[in-house]
Amino acid sequence: MPYSREHKQNSREKILQSAYRLFSTKGFDNVTVDRVMQDCSLTRGAFYGHFRSKSELYKEALKFAASNSKLADIKPEGLSSREWLSVLLDGYLSLEHVYGERPCPLAFLATDIVSRDKETHKTYAQVYTRMNQLILDYAGRDTVKNSQDVFSLTSMIIGAVAVSRTLEDQQQVQQILSSCRQQARLMLGGI
Repeated sequence: MPYSREHKQNSREKILQSAYRLFSTKGFDNVTVDRVMQDCSLTRGAFYGHFRSKSELYKEALKFAASNSKLADIKPEGLSSREWLSVLLDGYLSLEHVYGERPCPLAFLATDIVSRDKETHKTYAQVYTRMNQLILDYAGRDTVKNSQDVFSLTSMIIGAVAVSRTLEDQQQVQQILSSCRQQARLMLGGI
């Protein structure tokens, strides 16, 4: 009896979750298809029912992580867009994010992406562009002069998270995150 569409979708999501978690902590070259499938308790055969290659999995895991990030969450009722952006920035530039279970693929895969194929570069660029668009929309076009301002902001916060992830001195990490939160608020007109 064939698996239901829901079962197939659940299996795909399990694979993507495991893949992203492993890729973001170990990098592409240190993760095998077998390791991903073992991590999500599925067979190697199940992998090929969803993906053609490890490279395709990597690209799809990047998109999956972005679509399941805090920034992709729907703005709660009762919060203005600017208030929601403030909440998002506080969460993004926090210890919980640096060490948490929903890491930003832009920060956590930044150095790993460089050695990937053009399609993966394109996917990374699309995720980055989407992040910038969401921030511009939440900030309000009257607050942010242009998209270049948002590029500066997102480059700063992605870099802050990427650097913070590599440091062992938690006080230093707190200082980096705090100073970037302050700078981000200034860049966005004092949110």
